[in-house]
Amino acid sequence: MLSNKNKESKPGTLSLLLESSLYSSVSRVARRNRFLSRNRNPLIIYAIIFLGIGILCHISLKNAQDASRYEIYESGVLSAETIAEKVTAPLLGNDVLTLNVAVGELEKKHRPVFVSILDHDDKIIAHSDPDEIGKRYTEPANKIAIRTDRTVSIDRMTIEGKSIICFSKVLVFSTVPIGKILFGIDAGQLDQTIAGYERLIFIIWGVCAVCFIAAVFLTNLYLKNKQQKALEEIEKTRKVGPYLLTKKIAQGGMAELYLAKYIKDGGFRRTVAVKKILPHLMENQDFVDMFIREARLAAILQHPNIVQIYDLIKLHNAHFMAMEYVPGKNLAEILAHEKKGMAVGMATFIIQKISLGLYYSHTKTSDDTGEPLNIVHRDVSTQNMLISFKGEVKISDFGISKARSEPSLTRAGVIKGKLSYLSPEQALGKEADHQSDLYALGIIFYEILSGKRLYKFENELEALSNLPKMIIPPINTVRTDIPDELNQIVMKCLEKDPGQRYESGKKIYDDLAQFRKNRNISFDETNLIDFMAKRFK
Repeated sequence: MLSNKNKESKPGTLSLLLESSLYSSVSRVARRNRFLSRNRNPLIIYAIIFLGIGILCHISLKNAQDASRYEIYESGVLSAETIAEKVTAPLLGNDVLTLNVAVGELEKKHRPVFVSILDHDDKIIAHSDPDEIGKRYTEPANKIAIRTDRTVSIDRMTIEGKSIICFSKVLVFSTVPIGKILFGIDAGQLDQTIAGYERLIFIIWGVCAVCFIAAVFLTNLYLKNKQQKALEEIEKTRKVGPYLLTKKIAQGGMAELYLAKYIKDGGFRRTVAVKKILPHLMENQDFVDMFIREARLAAILQHPNIVQIYDLIKLHNAHFMAMEYVPGKNLAEILAHEKKGMAVGMATFIIQKISLGLYYSHTKTSDDTGEPLNIVHRDVSTQNMLISFKGEVKISDFGISKARSEPSLTRAGVIKGKLSYLSPEQALGKEADHQSDLYALGIIFYEILSGKRLYKFENELEALSNLPKMIIPPINTVRTDIPDELNQIVMKCLEKDPGQRYESGKKIYDDLAQFRKNRNISFDETNLIDFMAKRFK
């Protein structure tokens, strides 16, 4: 991993090496959802527990409501059937006295609002209110049928502002209707009982909600304190597995980087870089998965032009990645010094090395099956191209790369990579492939020759709308000393149609090798070492 020995350089420059645009978006989400990430499992458990309690109580109270209704309805139905048996014969014989006695018995038992016995013409023969006798019964317009139970109809109505449950049964003699009995009871008692149960249901759900919130609050407090203690232990830790941390050399928005010594028995020592996820991101499982995936994928790639990953260690619930220590600068930092662009020899040498590294990753096959892994970096940019003080050129940060052997951890529809290094097909919503990496390499080539940024987009919308139709001026119109042969190589890397673009990094390497041979360009590692020493003492 790149680190800077130059104490005079700005402290923020090294943080570029630890960040990608996707990492930034994940970080923003992580900060917003830190509470959710920390309490994900307790939230699910408590939700199941209190939701289950609430549902059980809700069902029990609803059953109690139904039981109250059933009790009142069943009592009314039995009374209607009982009185029907008593009054059928007196109604045939027009025995008004017996009918009124039956009405009185019903009043004593149920205290109804009214009791009425009708003949076959709906004329009131007997009634709890003597003034109603002789009148014709008219059903209230507001009557609402509730149910019919064993030939007894149960209805709800309002009479003189009072809500009433009315039970009615047709009186039949030899299958011929001879009249009807009706009586109504005050619905207020039932309504109060039902309302009481409704209040209890509301209270139960409220108590469950309060208990849920309290449980989550207390659990969050416990987990937060536990994690804080773990983080304090991590901060005190000077030894991570076999790696002795010597000093922090950089910190970005996603991770911090330490210089470390790898010491083995027998006096073997190696200087490495150890990368650690920042504390607030340790709680975000998506970012942790991405971090682990980067280590696992990069560890597959063993190439001199790719930063090597040595180890992945978990300690106190924190993940550490031990990687190759590359003292030097990244291309973005170098370009900040080279305002007029790099010399042709140096630029072609660097691009050759990067193209070899990309070709290796694009064509890497599985050691087990021999099948192509189809690894695509997806974040080829000047920040991720490292130049060491030893003349090495290395590709870093495979955090958002894609491979057949690894599940994608980035969401569909989310821009992968930096806006200024997107290919036209990515801007059009197509899946990035190895030629997208080569297009980004073409942008780097253009920029290190011109000394200027090729694309500058303020936001995703601007990039997606403008990039596919932007016309790139030939590099030799920006810098007139560029030979036409080199101009053709650069512009072929930047063809908008992938079919017209270079098909592999190896082809770019070969064309540049031929160009350098034709021009007798001998720039190599030794020259790069001299350049780095002079520019960055």
